[in-house]
Amino acid sequence: MGVTYEASDRLARLVLDRPEAGNALDLDMARALRDQVERALGDPYVDIITLTANGEDFCLGSDTSDAEQADDPTTAVFELAAALEELFALLNSSSKLVLVGVHGRAMGSGLGLVLAGDLAFCAGDATFCVAPKGGTGAPDPGLAWLLPRAIGQQRALAFGLGGRTLDASTADDWGIAELAPDGDVAAALKDAADNLGGKHLWANTEMRRLLHASWETSRTELSQSEAVTLVRALLTRNKR
Repeated sequence: MGVTYEASDRLARLVLDRPEAGNALDLDMARALRDQVERALGDPYVDIITLTANGEDFCLGSDTSDAEQADDPTTAVFELAAALEELFALLNSSSKLVLVGVHGRAMGSGLGLVLAGDLAFCAGDATFCVAPKGGTGAPDPGLAWLLPRAIGQQRALAFGLGGRTLDASTADDWGIAELAPDGDVAAALKDAADNLGGKHLWANTEMRRLLHASWETSRTELSQSEAVTLVRALLTRNKR
């Protein structure tokens, strides 16, 4: 199915495992990854989710080869787009922190996976591009919503127009993915999970929730939610 899953030590480790295709997301793999994310979200013994990939590249984008050969390509493309949107929406609305580790190329929906997580770390060889490898030049589904929210409208235009590719240093500067110290993505993910979890988990999870809610909540409602969160934190602290 192209995705492996392991859970231990309060972490769910999801790995894209279709290296022969550059971990490109076809319909089956997109649905499999969605299912594994749901599995992690439903596991009470998991606090944090990490997403990495096997092979030379993180993810070369959506794989439309099956759609191109289908009797009804339009329906096949819409099915893939729906599966990707379900996946990105699930990651965006996650009740658990999502950390992404990137090496090689992250293109199209691979970039979408990076942006849908909470924190991303990349190796020095990582590159990022809006258009998927071998595609039509059009962005993969989901990126038009994710990209400007991550880096701003004008920067998203500068990035997306003309098929520009970002290197790891630029991606770090733009806030897409932090360049891992010494290029060690695994160590950066472990350090982040250790720092965000444990006694800090509740506060970090609430911070994530509030920041995500700011896009879809009025200022007044968000302020009230912040106040409720602060009350809960004070009451919890006073009970210790």
